[in-house]
Amino acid sequence: MNDELRREIHQLISDLSAGRYAEMAADGRAGRLSAEELRRTIEQYGRTLILLPDEAWALVDEYPHANAPGTVALDLPLWTKEEGRSDLTLSLSATKEMNGWVLHIDDLHVL
Repeated sequence: MNDELRREIHQLISDLSAGRYAEMAADGRAGRLSAEELRRTIEQYGRTLILLPDEAWALVDEYPHANAPGTVALDLPLWTKEEGRSDLTLSLSATKEMNGWVLHIDDLHVL
């Protein structure tokens, strides 16, 4: 994973951890999920999201998006303050555009 994409993902997880769901929905990064769906999923999980530690990046699954050239699909395990690596997985689509990477959440779920 290149550094630019990693920085964008880091910012998205920072915003998710800080509860900036409405902002993520407004700028399109929430993807198909609403701000309320993001909030509800995090609250129901019942733990505090934190930024990914360095070792987490080796666990990210990245593969070409089948129906969209220039787009990769990513599955990231999320971390919480209480448990470290959690059962929450963030699924993203990342598209390389002229001005950088555009991220969209495809799903946020417990495995």
